[in-house]
Amino acid sequence: MTPRTTPDAEPVFQLVEQDEIGYETTHVDAFMARAREARDGGAPLTAEEVRQARFATVNGGYATDEVDDELDRLEEELAAAERQAFVTERGDEDWAADLEERVAELVARADRAPAERFRRPSRADAVSYDVDQVDALVDRLRVTLAGGEGSTDPDAEGGLTADDVRRASFGEAEGAAGYEEGQVDAYLDAAVDVLLRRA
Repeated sequence: MTPRTTPDAEPVFQLVEQDEIGYETTHVDAFMARAREARDGGAPLTAEEVRQARFATVNGGYATDEVDDELDRLEEELAAAERQAFVTERGDEDWAADLEERVAELVARADRAPAERFRRPSRADAVSYDVDQVDALVDRLRVTLAGGEGSTDPDAEGGLTADDVRRASFGEAEGAAGYEEGQVDAYLDAAVDVLLRRA
C-alpha cells in the first residue's frame, strides 16, 4: 500500500494496490475535511452523520479498514460529546430516561417472533438479508440490551459491542425469502447509537 497526504500535509490513509478495492479518495477527503471544519468551530457534525457515511468503492482507493477505523473513532468521540452536552443541559435523569426509551424500542422488535422481526421486500427480485443470520444477531443484541447500563462486554455470554454491530454482515437472499435491507440497516444503526450511549 502507498501512503498519501492531503494538500495541507495532514496524513490520511493508505492507498491499496490497483487490483484491490478501496474507498474513493475524493469522497473520503471531502468528508474528513468537513469533520476537521466541525472540530474547528464550523458547521456541527453529529455521530449519526458519521455512522451513516457511505463512500463509493474503486480500484486503488483508500484502505477500507483504515477509513472505517477512523470513522468509528470519530463517531465515538462525537457520541461522548453529545452525551456530555445533553447531560449538561438536561441532567442525568433525562439522559437515563431517553436511553431507556431507545432501548425499549429496540427490545420490542427483538421480542417479535423469529422470521417476523422485519419487513420482506415487495419485489421478487430484490436483494435481501438472510433471515436466520439477522435473527441470530438480533438475539445476541437482545441479550446485551437486557443486561442494563454498561453491559457491552464482548467477553460476556452473548454480549455485543457497537463495533460488533457495525461490522455485522449477512448472506444474501432474494425477495421475500429475506428481510428488507433498509429496515434492518436502520435498526442496526439505532442499536449502535444505543450501545455507544451506554458505553
